[in-house]
Amino acid sequence: MQSIFGIPIPFFVLAIEVFIFIVLIFGWIYGSRRMDLKLHHKAVWLVVFLHILTVGFWMIPVALERLSIALSNPLLYWYQIVHDMIGILAIGLGALLVVIFLIKGRMTPRLLKRTKPFMLLTIGIWSLAFALGLYWFFLGWVP
Repeated sequence: MQSIFGIPIPFFVLAIEVFIFIVLIFGWIYGSRRMDLKLHHKAVWLVVFLHILTVGFWMIPVALERLSIALSNPLLYWYQIVHDMIGILAIGLGALLVVIFLIKGRMTPRLLKRTKPFMLLTIGIWSLAFALGLYWFFLGWVP
């Protein structure tokens, strides 16, 4: 298993994902609900950046490495398959939202009203993927 300073990489990824979850909740409660859009944007961009790191450099390579094993016995690896599928959906929705706001440039009240259901759906789906990731982590790393 790959490690940094003798600590397995999944422990670092878990710490970053927990931090991402806290930033998402903080950005949602203090940024979105109170209409502090600068704080909301800072939280979102931090989450996007950290997710590119964790997903791009760890989760995708590990998922591709284990794909044939998981698909050969889907009942045994159901949690990984479901986690990966839900994670892909959450990332896709998040990327769609980022593209919408990059194209539009300004966050008008009308745009916020139209995209809010997608934002809530994305956070909900990502939270489910996060919970399944925690389950997967504890199955593999906690005795």
